Amino acid sequence: MKHWLVVKTTPRTNRVYTQFYRFPHQYRALVEQVLPQMIGNTAPPLRILVFGCCSGAEPISLSAVLRHHFPKLDYRIEAYDIVPEVIERAQDPRYSREEVYQGPFVTEQFVSETFDLAGDVYRVKPEILQPITFKVGDMLDTNFITKLGQADLVFAQNVLFHLPAPNARRAFANLQRLLHPGAALFVNGMDMGMRVHLTKKFHLQPEEYLIEEIHNDARQDRGDAWASAYWGRKPFSRRSREWIREHCTIYRKASV
Repeated sequence: MKHWLVVKTTPRTNRVYTQFYRFPHQYRALVEQVLPQMIGNTAPPLRILVFGCCSGAEPISLSAVLRHHFPKLDYRIEAYDIVPEVIERAQDPRYSREEVYQGPFVTEQFVSETFDLAGDVYRVKPEILQPITFKVGDMLDTNFITKLGQADLVFAQNVLFHLPAPNARRAFANLQRLLHPGAALFVNGMDMGMRVHLTKKFHLQPEEYLIEEIHNDARQDRGDAWASAYWGRKPFSRRSREWIREHCTIYRKASV
């Protein structure tokens, strides 16, 4: 009840915060379930859109995962954020050791495959960075979204729950327009009731794979605050008849 009240009444505020390799089981679902169904059925390059990219940790992590598991895959990642300062930093990505190792799931293998160490500075390897572009872009801007066209993978993670409800609904409506048939939307970090309602409204099907594991990854960072903060992640439960849509973070647009 406390968390329900917090979600309903707490003002939403944008946070400039990110981590590397934040959702390892979600990456596993991408590698084992989503991409194998997609590769070969879509013309290269694979087009990926990332919203709320902040200083680059998510698109860089994603690129590193794709290079590791699909070294011959032709892909492009277009990363957007509304804050010009973080986009400027992402365009010349250099990080401290503290920033690189901030996330609880970062491994030495991930770091060695993703960064070159120059003194105390971690620079992203050129082959990881090359497929990524960073630009200012607002997912609430319908004209901007329309001009983008459609993509194979769309990410908007830990961003929708920072928006007031009307803006979050508008953003989600714009995001689903970016999906061509068979495309996948990744939306960790969204009010659960809104997630159930909008994924049904737009006929998006949950990817029923590693749902509990992905959920618990998010609780590593957000679980302790779940009852007192709108962005908290509640304990996993199958009690609700809508538990799959409540907890799922990957949705597919039906193929025609």
